[in-house]
Amino acid sequence: MTELAITPGLLLTLMVSALAAIAVYLDTKRRSSDIPPRGDLYMAITAAAAVAAVLVSLGLTSIPPSPAQTPAVAPAPACPSPPGRCG
Repeated sequence: MTELAITPGLLLTLMVSALAAIAVYLDTKRRSSDIPPRGDLYMAITAAAAVAAVLVSLGLTSIPPSPAQTPAVAPAPACPSPPGRCG
């Protein structure tokens, strides 16, 4: 089974997205005219997805491009005869 590494950037993105979802849900619940008041779960999930998309796109654009890797060069073949006689 593959182990999932939680990086600080991913954890921060998840936390901020969750906070955005909770804030939107509670705001829609507060403004609701229903009895008992209901929050808009769809709007909360959409807000979390939008925040996560913005944070991930900012994170991807802030990563510097990797340096060009030089191709591996094969070593020169060894010549068993004395120098000058290899051909």
